[in-house]
Amino acid sequence: MFNFFNELKGRLGKVDSNLFCEYNIVNMSGRLLYAEGHCGITVITQTSVAFKLKKGRAVVEGKDLVLSELTENTLLLQGKIDKVEIF
Repeated sequence: MFNFFNELKGRLGKVDSNLFCEYNIVNMSGRLLYAEGHCGITVITQTSVAFKLKKGRAVVEGKDLVLSELTENTLLLQGKIDKVEIF
């Protein structure tokens, strides 16, 4: 899987190392969500996906959610994304 944040880090050059250390989430037009830094999925339904982070939890709510790619620390969700919350 293409790693968006590694590409971004390479283009930015020297940045604060804490900027990308815990998690990174990109919501693209409410139809695609890329997350880096997850520590496991805890809920997966067509309307809700929740996953652990190093210091908390993320919950994505929407419709017709599909986990299209999953690696050890990245995931890609597709569907209608209505809300993303970090706890």
